[in-house]
Amino acid sequence: MINFSDRSSSFADDLFVERWSPRDFVKHNLEKETLKKIIDAARWSPSCVNEQPWRIYTASNESRNFDTFVSLLTEGNQIWAKNASVIGFVISKLKFTKKDKKNRLAEFDCGAAWMSLTLQARLVGLYTHGMGGIHREEIEKYLNLNIENYRVVMGFAIGKLDVEKYSLSDHDGKNRPSTRFDLPEIWSDMD
Repeated sequence: MINFSDRSSSFADDLFVERWSPRDFVKHNLEKETLKKIIDAARWSPSCVNEQPWRIYTASNESRNFDTFVSLLTEGNQIWAKNASVIGFVISKLKFTKKDKKNRLAEFDCGAAWMSLTLQARLVGLYTHGMGGIHREEIEKYLNLNIENYRVVMGFAIGKLDVEKYSLSDHDGKNRPSTRFDLPEIWSDMD
C-alpha cells in the first residue's frame, strides 16, 4: 500500500483518505465476478425515494467495445486510460419512474453510486479515476440514449496501479494524491 504520511491529520477512515485517482495503470484483465462486485456496490447506494437513477455501462479491456469506449474519452484521457482494466460511463435517468416529473437529485444520486463503486474497487485492491473529459454527445449516440430521459454524467476507469511506473517524485503533480482543504474550510459547525 502507498504511504500517504501527509494525510495523518485526517479524522476519516483510511479507506477515504487513501482513495485517489491515479493515471498510471498496468494492463490487467479484471475478472467478471470482481467487476460485478464493484458495480453491485453502486447498486446499494442511497437515492431519492430509492429511485436508483444511475445506469452504468462498462467495457473491459478484453471486450470488442473497449477501444470504442477509449475513443469516447478526450485525447488527454485516452493516453493513460487505454491501460485500464475497465472503461465505463455513468448515465443519469432524469425523470422519476413512477411519476412524470424531473428528478432534481438524479445526478447527485449518481455521485453516491460512483463513490460506492470507487470504494468497493479499493476494497478489492483496485483504483478508479473519474473523468469529466469525455465526448458526451458521441456517448449518447453510441449508447443510443434518449437525451430527454438520460444524461451522460461522467466516465471512469478501473484498474491496477502500475507501481513500477508510479513514483511521487517522477510526476508533475498530475498523478499524485491530491491535497485537501482543512476541515474548517468546508465545514461550518452551527452549534
